[in-house]
Amino acid sequence: MEVEFRNQDKECTQVLKNHFEQNEYHGDRLDRHREDINAANSAIKRMERRLNRLEVKVQTQEETIKALEGVIENQQVVMARFRSCECAKGRTFG
Repeated sequence: MEVEFRNQDKECTQVLKNHFEQNEYHGDRLDRHREDINAANSAIKRMERRLNRLEVKVQTQEETIKALEGVIENQQVVMARFRSCECAKGRTFG
């Protein structure tokens, strides 16, 4: 009877040891996954900041284009008025 208990005790000890080793393995894997997730989150934040800077540049460029379009329209109006003026008769303009 006592031998039977010792064998069961050894088996239980081995099972517990196996579970402990598996827990350590999975804990290590979880740590690596956390590190990967943190690295991915950092990369996402960097890309968001870069995207925000690019959006500001695009917005600034769009505003510049609109301003230039306004200047061109004004120049066209001025040229049309000048061409219709008596002093411009007979002259050619590029």
